[in-house]
Amino acid sequence: MPSMPPSAKKIPFSRSWRFKRYWGYVCISLLSILIPFIHVGDGQIFLISFEHHQIHLLGKIYSAQEMYLLPFLVIFLFIFIFFITSMLGRVWCGWGCPQTIFRTILRDLIETKLLGLHAKIANKQRPTPPTMANKLKKVLALILFAPIPLASMAVLLFYFVPPLEFFASLANPQDHALLLGIWVALSAIVFLDIAWVQERFCIYLCPYARVQSVLFDEHTLNPIYDTRRGGAIYDESDVKIPLLPQKRSPRNECVSCNHCVLVCPTHIDIRKGMQLECINCLECVDACTITMGKLGKKSLINWSSSQAQATKTPVKLWRTKTVAYVGVLLIVVGALVVGALNKASMHLDITHGGQLYALHGKFVDNSYLFLFQNTSSKPHAYTFNIDDPNVSILRPTGTLNIEPQGKLKVVVILRMPIEKAKQAYMAHNVTQAKRGILPITIKAYSMDDPNIVLEQKTFFMVPHF
Repeated sequence: MPSMPPSAKKIPFSRSWRFKRYWGYVCISLLSILIPFIHVGDGQIFLISFEHHQIHLLGKIYSAQEMYLLPFLVIFLFIFIFFITSMLGRVWCGWGCPQTIFRTILRDLIETKLLGLHAKIANKQRPTPPTMANKLKKVLALILFAPIPLASMAVLLFYFVPPLEFFASLANPQDHALLLGIWVALSAIVFLDIAWVQERFCIYLCPYARVQSVLFDEHTLNPIYDTRRGGAIYDESDVKIPLLPQKRSPRNECVSCNHCVLVCPTHIDIRKGMQLECINCLECVDACTITMGKLGKKSLINWSSSQAQATKTPVKLWRTKTVAYVGVLLIVVGALVVGALNKASMHLDITHGGQLYALHGKFVDNSYLFLFQNTSSKPHAYTFNIDDPNVSILRPTGTLNIEPQGKLKVVVILRMPIEKAKQAYMAHNVTQAKRGILPITIKAYSMDDPNIVLEQKTFFMVPHF
């Protein structure tokens, strides 16, 4: 018996796009689970805590007053999406989107492999016979799938509530009804989405499918059917040609097995051309590779670009658009790094009291409200002084101890002799003197860390002399 040509031999599953995609699902899932548990430096790698009014980024903790980095994070996210989409198409949908991962777990793993509801993974289009046994299997599949949304939404909440705090809330549900209610509600929404909405979400509801159309160009990677080899399946009006390709011409290689259609999770025919419903899962590429491999030929459907397919040249991933995206990403990352390096360990907000000034014998008093914030991960003792030697601190008299990430409001009373105030009033520039405003500088610092120093400008009000 003659041996089969190498291209006609059965392709190992380990070389298929499906196998690589499954490994991608595992890596993304494990990474998503592990990130909230990783602590670097003072905090987590990433956390947005609404309860504590903090953002953790790469181990640094930023308070609500330090949200200047948040716009850069949002810009980075959107530019990165634009970059990936213009280069690799809707690859996120097929390779990383939780919707796709959950549908794969329910449909391919539980329903097909465990319960045998479908003959094989490739038969996504064929309906399941409505027998009583199949209905029971369907219910059992949903029961087996139910813990997945609960676990995944818990992981999602780990990015907003530290895991240890989340687990502690489970032990005291009566004290954390809101958090647990959000968890259950999100889990129910995901369960209904995966079990009932299914791929209709990708086709009709996902906004990313609509955005991608303006990001694609002739060099964007997509599953593309080679009409020159296989023959046209649809005419120029997107109407399917009744006569099969090989009956129209023996040179057409498409055998009309329809495996690329049966395996598609979004129920499209990739031979019709690029469609918004395509999620770049590359199932059709695997299906055609297997069929054509049995005939000793290369796949008619490939992950390529329209330009590369038309000119038979390598895909041009790096071009003006993608390079420009990388340039913007580097600028945003640079801004994030500079912002992180310039993070202050202390903040001080100063508000002058409601009363302009108070006269007490031979002195003029001004009252203020100081808000100290310790943004470091260690407790510190703070104090402050005034750059004007004629201004003394009447209150407070001791150091101010603040816990890590803590805040402290302090009523401050500053005093100046009237005679010195009059001299400063007369010596100061006319514009400010008319208003009775004397500028002063507050120098706040940590008693236990000489690197924590902050200067804040304010004013001292005096009478009109």
